[in-house]
Parts: sequence; C-alpha cells; structure tokens
Amino acid sequence: MIRDEIFTTDFMNKLEKLSVNVKNISKYGAAGSRKSNAKGMSVEFSDYRKYNPSDDYRRIDWNAYGKFRKLYVKLFMEEKEAVYRIFIDNSKSMSFSDKNVMALRLSAAFSYLALCNLDKVLLNPINAHENNIFLGQGKNFFMKYINYLDNMSFNDYNSSFDKIKRVNFNGSGISIILSDLFTADNIEDIIKYLAYNNQQILIIHILSPEEINPLINGRIKLVDSETGQENNLMITPGLLRKYRNRLEKFCDNISNLCNKYGAYYLNVKSTDPIEKIILEDLIDSFILL
Repeated sequence: MIRDEIFTTDFMNKLEKLSVNVKNISKYGAAGSRKSNAKGMSVEFSDYRKYNPSDDYRRIDWNAYGKFRKLYVKLFMEEKEAVYRIFIDNSKSMSFSDKNVMALRLSAAFSYLALCNLDKVLLNPINAHENNIFLGQGKNFFMKYINYLDNMSFNDYNSSFDKIKRVNFNGSGISIILSDLFTADNIEDIIKYLAYNNQQILIIHILSPEEINPLINGRIKLVDSETGQENNLMITPGLLRKYRNRLEKFCDNISNLCNKYGAYYLNVKSTDPIEKIILEDLIDSFILL
C-alpha cells in the first residue's frame, strides 16, 4: 500500500538531500547530525571560556595563554539528534478515499528523512495502546518502519486525540500530526500542549476531493464512518454551499490556531502526488530545506 510506485530510487535519492528545518534541538539525547546549543567535543569550534581545574587540560588553548597570560579552553558545537514524533490518525474516517494511504506515505517519507539525518523517529498511532514506537536509527532500519506502517489498521470508531497528552516528551523535538481532524474537537488544547513541551509542530490536514467538493444531489443516505449513525438528506445547491462554507471556516480555524501557537499547517488532498507535497509544498513553506 505504501510502496506502490512511490518510494522509487529516484524519489528516495531526492529525500536524502533534504532535512526538516529544525529550530530547537534538545541539549539531551544521543549524538546525531544536528547542531545543538549544548557545548561538546565535535570538530566545529564554538567559543572560549576560562579554564576550570576540572576541565581536560588538553583543551587549553596555549595560543590564547601566550597572548592573555590566562588559561582558556575551547568549546565546540555538539551534534545532537532531532526527535520526530509522528502522530497518525488511524480512525475509521481516515480509510475513506485513501486518506489513510496518504497518511502512511507521508509518515514513511518523514521517517526516511529523519533516518537519513541520524535523527530519531517515534511512531504514535492515535488509536493504539502503545506509543513512542522506536524501531531503530539510521536508514538501514527504514524497512522496519515501512513494514510497521503497512500493517497499521484504520478500524477504530472512537478516536481521541487526548492520547497525545499522555505521550512522554523528554526535551524538544518535532511533532507531526497527520489527520482529517474530524474527531479533533480539542485541537487547540493539543497544539497548546505540544507547544508547551517545546515541540516544533506540523499539522498536515488530509481531506479527500469528495469531502472538499461533493458532487452529489438529490435524496441520499449518509452514514457516519465513525459512529455508524445514518441520516437521510435531500441535497440541494443551497445545502452544498452551506457545507462548503462550513468546511472553509473549519480549515481556516485550524490554520489560525496554528498561526497563534507557532505551528505549521498544510492542507492536502488524498489524491495529491506525494512528490508535490514533499518536494514543493513543504519546501515552499520552508519546512524542508
């Protein structure tokens, strides 16, 4: 489902040249390829400070001593990993019109981006008992992430984003939400919670073409894919206009909330080419570099 004509050698080579524009790297965690605010022992010089008796004498800069007659040690920029937490809405409504396929493919693409940069990927299906699923670090583990995503089910009728508030955030990182957001009534609380935990937030709002622009008329029966509730409706041009206005306000509200709390918001269709989303939309938004 994920790999069909998507993760070609050409596309993966393009992904390897990209990385997420990470603003805040945690001072904690394992070594990686990202520049951290912490001072360490890498080869990139950062600053000087006065020598302390507990310091490694091999870090003394004797040229500075010859000039100032004081002992200074060199500080170097430490390289740390970025931590990606990918929250996947795997509720029943996402199985409509391949929204789930888009969510899984985007999850795989972000996973590969992270793994190529020696960053850490933690998968978090919204409707699952487990969270922060870690399958390995480095691009050699990519197939493990693909296999896990390929086996994810989208059958839960009772979706709740409150699970995000139970995830353990240890330091800053990147949180990506992939969802149609139809069951995210408390989305502002979720965004606030992620921002409080020093997360760089990206919300990718996935809708189907049929949801954006319904091409229906006359008397129909609608069945809620989350609850199974049935409604008989007479679809008229006026009702479709009201629907489109409500949907536009719904999307605008989420976009405004993201702007309010410094999160990124991207609205995509389930039929959009993933190459366009990754190689155009996200780069144009300065999310990817």
